[in-house]
Amino acid sequence: MAVRYGASLRDAPLAIELYNTVYAVGGSAVDGLTDQASAEGWLERLAQRLPRADLPAGTWPAVGELVKLRGAVRAALQAAIEGHPQDPAVLEIVNGFSARAPRSPLARRRTDGHAEAATDLHGASRADVVIGAFAQSAIELLTGPRRDDVRACGAPGCILIFVKDHPRREWCSNSCGNRARQARHYHRTRRHTGDQR
Repeated sequence: MAVRYGASLRDAPLAIELYNTVYAVGGSAVDGLTDQASAEGWLERLAQRLPRADLPAGTWPAVGELVKLRGAVRAALQAAIEGHPQDPAVLEIVNGFSARAPRSPLARRRTDGHAEAATDLHGASRADVVIGAFAQSAIELLTGPRRDDVRACGAPGCILIFVKDHPRREWCSNSCGNRARQARHYHRTRRHTGDQR
């Protein structure tokens, strides 16, 4: 039986999904990747979004490797959100995981004699391809056109990040938006009630 991953997935880029495996419950941070079973449960939930073309058989990445990459991704994305310079040692970790999954287009002959496109993974294992996809997603976010759209959730108590896809979006989810609006309403009402005393 597969172990269930306890938090919601946000249909975000893979690097943000990895970042968000540390989340808050009741005001306390929770690590969603505590052991190999929880990591595999999380990866199973993301399986449809991972590279599929020519994915070799084998095992998922080790939880220790995912946690190491997550630490680097969290540091790099947090620096981007705060407008701080990137730490070269952090980028080296991300680049090292990305390099484990080299891929190039490959033309091969079909049985009818015509060519078809394929992907050459240059002997990378399934774990390499999967962990490389998370690292490559981080590189795309850090260097691509969406770099300035990565945001920290503005809801009280939330520690997740998201990619801003609408000019008015301030939260990682509708539930966080509702919680933030309720908190603002509560503070306004309390302040107004306090002024009348």
